[in-house]
Amino acid sequence: MRRRGNGNRRLFYVILVSVFVIVAAILVFNRHGFIALAGLKGDVDSISLLIDDLQTEIDSLESEIQRLRSDSLFLERMVREILGWGRPGEYIVRFTEPDSPGVPF
Repeated sequence: MRRRGNGNRRLFYVILVSVFVIVAAILVFNRHGFIALAGLKGDVDSISLLIDDLQTEIDSLESEIQRLRSDSLFLERMVREILGWGRPGEYIVRFTEPDSPGVPF
């Protein structure tokens, strides 16, 4: 009789360990498991950095818009720079790239 109880206990432990291994494998390798979660965390981190960079760019552009609206000298400088205009008495020098790379001048 004692042997029979020992066999049942051993079978119980084998089943218990098997269930534990199966549950652990599902938690790790499932498409919603720990490996997928780690990949998603990496994606969230990279997107957060991108959002921070874009927010910095937005702040810079908003600052430039504010300066364009309120600072007439800044506006004049930007217009002259973009359009290539000069004030009376100024000379505008433009540098261009050569058409063919083999000819230095």
